[in-house]
Amino acid sequence: GAYGRSVSAVDEGDAALAARLQAEEDAGSRLSAGPSSRPPETDDEALARALQEEEDRAGRGGPPSRSAPTGPDPGASGPFRAPPGACPGCLRAPSVFEGHITAMGSKWHRGCFKCGSCSKPIGESHFAVREGTPYHRGCYQDRFAPKCGVCCQFIGETGGRRGIAGGSVRFMTHPYWGTVFCPEHELDGTRRCDGCDRMEARGGRGVAAGGYGVSGGDGSGSTGGEFAELPDGRAMCLECASTAVIDTTHDGQPLYDDVCVFFSNHDMPLLPTRPPLHLVSQDTLNDADDKEGWHVGRTARTRGLCLFEEHTVYTVERTPDFGGGFFPVGFSERVVGQSRGATVVNAVVVLYGLPAVCAGAILAHECTHAYIRMAGGYPRLRPKIEEGLCQLMALLWVENTAARGIETMGVGVGG
Repeated sequence: GAYGRSVSAVDEGDAALAARLQAEEDAGSRLSAGPSSRPPETDDEALARALQEEEDRAGRGGPPSRSAPTGPDPGASGPFRAPPGACPGCLRAPSVFEGHITAMGSKWHRGCFKCGSCSKPIGESHFAVREGTPYHRGCYQDRFAPKCGVCCQFIGETGGRRGIAGGSVRFMTHPYWGTVFCPEHELDGTRRCDGCDRMEARGGRGVAAGGYGVSGGDGSGSTGGEFAELPDGRAMCLECASTAVIDTTHDGQPLYDDVCVFFSNHDMPLLPTRPPLHLVSQDTLNDADDKEGWHVGRTARTRGLCLFEEHTVYTVERTPDFGGGFFPVGFSERVVGQSRGATVVNAVVVLYGLPAVCAGAILAHECTHAYIRMAGGYPRLRPKIEEGLCQLMALLWVENTAARGIETMGVGVGG
C-alpha cells in the first residue's frame, strides 16, 4: 500500500510538471503568432508563480522543478536582493509551517541566515552587517576590525568602550608604514626605532605590524625581537641595528668614501679637500645646531650638520671728529663696502647609531651643503632652494644604493 501511494505521488508530480511545460509552450506559440490581448507577465510575477508551484510540489512529495531558482552562495560576500516574500538564502518563501527569522528586512529560513565569513548559521540576536552581508560579530572583528600593532588588541574591544569616543572607533595610522595602533601609545612611552620610526610591539616581539583584520592575538604580525638601546637612550629595531653606523673610523669613513665617489661621478668632487667627518650624539648635535642657527624654523629635529666659517671683508671709512674745536678728539667710522671672503668648511657632523642607508642619505645631504660652500657659496641662492638641492642629492644617492648596495661597507642591494 505504501509503495502504491509513493508511485502515485511521483506520477502526480510528473503530470504537474508536464502540464506546466505544455502551458509554457502554448504561451510561446501564442506570442509568436501575434500580439495577445493579455498583458505579458512580469519577471517578479513569473518568479512568484514558479516558487508557488515548487512549494506545492514539495508539499505533495513530488520532485523539484529542474528550472527552479536557487539562492546565492552562502559564503559569497556582497548584497543580494531577493524577490518580495522570498528567503534571500534560497529564494523560497518560508511557509507558515517552517521556522524562520526576520532580519535585514527579510524573512530567512533558520539554516539560510549564514555568516559571510565562516558560512555557519547565525543564531545570535546580535550580528554585524557589511555591504549587505551578515556576519557573526567575532567573524566580523577578525576580518575587518582594526587591530593595534603595539598591544595586539582589537581597537574598541574592551567592553565596547576602549578606543571609542562619540560612537566612533579612534585609532592612529603611521603615515609611511601604515601600522594601526591605539592613540594612547603616542604618549605612554612606547619606543620607536630611531632609524625607521616603527613602533615596538609589546612583549619583545619586535616592530609593530598591526592593521585591519589581523587574526590571532599572539602578535604574529610583528617581526624581529626586542629593540636594542643605544648609550644615549635611543632605541633601534634589530633590522636597523644590523647596519648601524657607530664608529667614525670603522663605519663612518667607508660610508663617507662611498658618498664622495658618488659625488665625483656627478662632477661634484669633494676630494682632495673633503672636510672631516664626525659621528656625535644627539645632545652634541643639538648644541652645535643652536650655535649654527641654520635649521631654526626648518626642521623639528637635526640629524646632521655642515659646520663652516664664512668670511666677509668690510671696507670702513674713518674720518676725524674735531668735536667743534681745532684738534681732532676721535674718529667716526662708516662701512662703505663689503665683499665675500673665503669660506672654510670645518667638518661634516652626523648623528651616530643610524642605519647605513639613513646615515648615508644624511651624509649626502650635508656634503651638498659643503660642496656649495666650497664652490663659492652662491650668495643669491635662497636657503629653501639650497635645502631642496641637498634633499635631491640625498635621494639620488639612496636610489643608487638601492640598485648596487654600499660596496665600501659590504652592504648588499636592499640592505
